[in-house]
Amino acid sequence: MKSIARLLVSVSAVLVLAVSAPLMTGVRTVRNFVTIRDGDKAPVTLLTNAEEALDMLKEAGITLGEYDAYELEERQDGIYRLYVERAFEVEVHGDGITREIPILEGTVADVLENGNITLGAEDIITPALTETVTPETVIIIQRVTYGTSVTTEAIPYETIERHTPLLKDGRTRVLEEGENGEQTTTTVSKYIDGVYQETVSVNTVVTKEPKEAVALVGDSTATVTTLEAPDSLKLDSNGNPVNYVTKIVGKGTAYSAWDGALTASGRYAIPGHVAVNPNVIPYGSKLYIKSADGSFVYGYAIAADTGIALMDGRVTVDLYFDTYLESCLFGAKTMEIYVLE
Repeated sequence: MKSIARLLVSVSAVLVLAVSAPLMTGVRTVRNFVTIRDGDKAPVTLLTNAEEALDMLKEAGITLGEYDAYELEERQDGIYRLYVERAFEVEVHGDGITREIPILEGTVADVLENGNITLGAEDIITPALTETVTPETVIIIQRVTYGTSVTTEAIPYETIERHTPLLKDGRTRVLEEGENGEQTTTTVSKYIDGVYQETVSVNTVVTKEPKEAVALVGDSTATVTTLEAPDSLKLDSNGNPVNYVTKIVGKGTAYSAWDGALTASGRYAIPGHVAVNPNVIPYGSKLYIKSADGSFVYGYAIAADTGIALMDGRVTVDLYFDTYLESCLFGAKTMEIYVLE
């Protein structure tokens, strides 16, 4: 026991001499005694002339990482303790890879900053950005993206049927060809890490309107005129008006004109406004017109127009039709014109 005591005294004396007093001439003086505590590792002692912590660590062969920290504490004159605090790595899962990002202390947001990881406005982060991290923390990033798809599809056109006595029952004839329209549908879908979640919006825009087709359909019971007959017009069992002023039988022809055309009387040219000799049938006269054989009914009409053939007596009545094709289908027939008033 006495020998151990003498040894301890000798070591203490050496330390005191090394730290506080110069030795003999030509021997370098050691100014500082440093104890370095590096995390859970065993303390390291150092006799050094260094004044800066980084120089002391370099002499001790201790290196620091980018996020490691240190603190130099002077306990007594020339006696120091140097504490090294090591950063820990936080596991981050995102973008299909796993990264281990070092941090000394801080929050999830600090980890992302250290790893140069940016978040989109709608990306999902677990734990929250404000959560303090520990070595056990695992951060999961889920990227939210949106995909846009555009599809174009046809809008089928509709066919308007116009019943006419110009064709045999059930027969059809196309007056105007139809044309399909077009619409574009833009669909926006939400994805999380590339996996579809939901459809966010669907917007459909008609880029081309469909054009309706017009077809004539044979119907012996139909009339051509678009005018509404008065309630006073009554027909007998043969389809002739019961009450009328006079009846005129003569040649009937057909004609058509452009949209918006005016007749000689100033009325618009529409089915139901017919051409006559105004000296025989004054303009504005209300009429009922049908073929003499009863196979064709023009219907209720008004005397509104005239023409050369009508004035010279070659034609008794010229019937207006919506289209040139219909006027051609009519041709010429012997017609009965009932002057109602």
